[in-house]
Amino acid sequence: MVFRLPGLVRRVAVRAGVAKVRAVALRLPGLVRRVAGRAGVAKARAVALRLPGLVTRLAEAPRALAGLAIIGIFLLHPLTDFGKSTFTLLPKLEGLAYDARLKLTLPNTGDPQVVIIDIDEASLQRMGRWPWSRDKVAKLTTQLFERYGVRAVGFDILFAEPDLSSGIAVLDNLREGELKTNPAFAAALARLRPRLDFDARFADAIRGRPVVLANAFPVEAETQGVLPPPLFAEADIAGKLIRIDPEHGFVSALPALTEAAAGSGHVDPFYDPDNQVRRVPMVKRYGAGYFPALSLAVVQTVVEAKRVTPHFDSERTLDALDVGGLAVPVDEYGMALIPFRGKSKTFRFVPAADVLDGSLPQNAFPGAIALIGTSAKGLKDLRPTPLDPDFAGVEIHANLIAGMLNGELKSIPARANAIEALVMIPAGLLALFALPYRRPLLNALGVVTFAAIVIGLNFVLWIRWSYVIPVSTTLLMLAVLFAWNMLAGFLREGAAIRKLSTMFGEYVPPERVAQMRESGERFSMEGDSRELTVLFCDVRDFTALSEKLAPRELSAMLNAYLTTMTELIHEHRHGTIDKYVGDSIMAFWGAPEPNPEHARGAVEAALAMQARMPKLARDFVRRGWPAFRIGIGVNTGTMSIGDMGSKFRKAYTVLGDAVNLASRLEALTKEYGVGIIVGENTARTMPDYAWREIDRVRVVGKATPVTIYEPMGPAASSQVAAELASHRRALASYRERDFEVAEAGFAELAAAHPSTALYAYFRTRCALYRSSPPPSAWEGAMVFATK
Repeated sequence: MVFRLPGLVRRVAVRAGVAKVRAVALRLPGLVRRVAGRAGVAKARAVALRLPGLVTRLAEAPRALAGLAIIGIFLLHPLTDFGKSTFTLLPKLEGLAYDARLKLTLPNTGDPQVVIIDIDEASLQRMGRWPWSRDKVAKLTTQLFERYGVRAVGFDILFAEPDLSSGIAVLDNLREGELKTNPAFAAALARLRPRLDFDARFADAIRGRPVVLANAFPVEAETQGVLPPPLFAEADIAGKLIRIDPEHGFVSALPALTEAAAGSGHVDPFYDPDNQVRRVPMVKRYGAGYFPALSLAVVQTVVEAKRVTPHFDSERTLDALDVGGLAVPVDEYGMALIPFRGKSKTFRFVPAADVLDGSLPQNAFPGAIALIGTSAKGLKDLRPTPLDPDFAGVEIHANLIAGMLNGELKSIPARANAIEALVMIPAGLLALFALPYRRPLLNALGVVTFAAIVIGLNFVLWIRWSYVIPVSTTLLMLAVLFAWNMLAGFLREGAAIRKLSTMFGEYVPPERVAQMRESGERFSMEGDSRELTVLFCDVRDFTALSEKLAPRELSAMLNAYLTTMTELIHEHRHGTIDKYVGDSIMAFWGAPEPNPEHARGAVEAALAMQARMPKLARDFVRRGWPAFRIGIGVNTGTMSIGDMGSKFRKAYTVLGDAVNLASRLEALTKEYGVGIIVGENTARTMPDYAWREIDRVRVVGKATPVTIYEPMGPAASSQVAAELASHRRALASYRERDFEVAEAGFAELAAAHPSTALYAYFRTRCALYRSSPPPSAWEGAMVFATK
């Protein structure tokens, strides 16, 4: 039944009454089809009464068709990539569902393995405002190891700037300036330097000890400090899939500190669409390397793991990190769910001032992991979480460290989407065929029962196997099915509005249809003649490319390509899709809604389509599909437009010589080695653009040569302007039959711009004309005798 949903959705959207019964009958055995087609609804129902109850309900209750459509629509969510959350309703609801499960299963106890050394408000009052000098931080570190017996220390603090609080920089300036000739001063400064170089004192305090420092990867493409060696590199995971976007910059500790520390990890939070922190990226990618989170680096140091190895599932997708035999479950984006043990300060918090002044009992934290961070609001390291809007970032690391060491991290299985779909299908079908035939009270009771079963099953997976399976989509689907059965009558309102949507919905984007509804009488599919701009786009060598792919792969690739291109056409001044012919796209601007900037919209869309192709090609290669190039032809002129076709099938389309010329121009892109060719009428309407004149051509069906251009953008740099000027001079010599000068000009351009195939093309043509000159009546136009 699931595989029939698309057809059912279409029928529900556009038909009523008898048509619905016949649409259903098409899915039934041949006997029912013949009865429905020959004798109408009555006989169809009579036959249906002899079939199983499911068929009877489909024939008698058109609401079931819409119910199937609802199930199909909701199934789209789990059957797409789990992906990073977006600001939509379902991810937010799923966050709330996750929070409910989390709160119901909290242990509400800390873990003695981890203690938090808190630079709190009281410590700041006693020891001075932040930042503290590094000699004080060095003393804090030494105290933790030598007096209190900690096992390891992790800093949730960045040490990216040198500490100049001792005044050593001022003394160095004096030594190099006013007191340069004073040997006594230089000698005294040399004796004092070890005591005044606080960064060196901090480095000495952490050297040889299990101390992990912090780093971060800000959005700015700047680097500060030095990163430790990566956990693993791109070369180590060749052929495997990790969906982690590369970072562009980093902030890390000073080189001397990084070299002295046992490790370093990032402290960047990750915010879900509702601005809550539930997950942490356990690895981040910079350059060719992958770098750990602070919690992961601390665990690696504690268990003395020499390596952290990524683990991949049967589909070669990241699903865990192996830390010295300790499995850390992550998703394909390297994210780990935070195993919260309770609300804020569930872990033991100890004021940093108490550690510094030695007021705590000796060996107060034997064998513990000490995390040094802050809960002070002024230091801005509080994060919004499902448990507390001001949750100390350092305690997030504590929860992760304890969870990794205890094996308590929840995981999202690679097939979570399939599991959710397997729950949704029977739940939806049961609700669909039970709800329409019960009273409202029983309907509500049925929905609650189904929801309770779904929630119970989900909790079993959560508690027994630590699996996080999405549940909000299923629950919302049940609620929508209930609402649909209670409010089905209201869905038939607005027939006139739907008519306009039916007329133009498949040609223009939905938001444009919505605007057109406000003045629907202005728009018609009647035949008309007006100036428009048309665009043809075609995939280069598509036949050879299609032979490399299985039919399903080819279909998926084409759908992804056509969807991207269509979105760009819609985005740029509301282009209208005329048709898809295999891999080809035909679109036009200026109808059904008048648009005086129709030429500009088409050119802007063409440039955007070509600009998007490199990114699309990289995505295709990652998915195992071949990369390809496209050619685009654009032309402006008077065209006939309207609803054209036969009584069996019609389409809103454009016809005319200007349309045919645009198709010919697209075909010439391969000949000239350019991505876009624009007709002279189009270029003439956009004098503010920079254009490279390509040639004068006479194509099939045109007796008069036309000049064709390549758009270079709305403005040309001085280098591009100079290039275009050289091209114009060479082209002028070519048309004046001075082929030797023209060839030299094009050769110079080809050498300077080897990626521009057009120059090499004309250099070859000039060489040919030097040996075999064109006839005396030659007009400087190239004749193309084939389409």
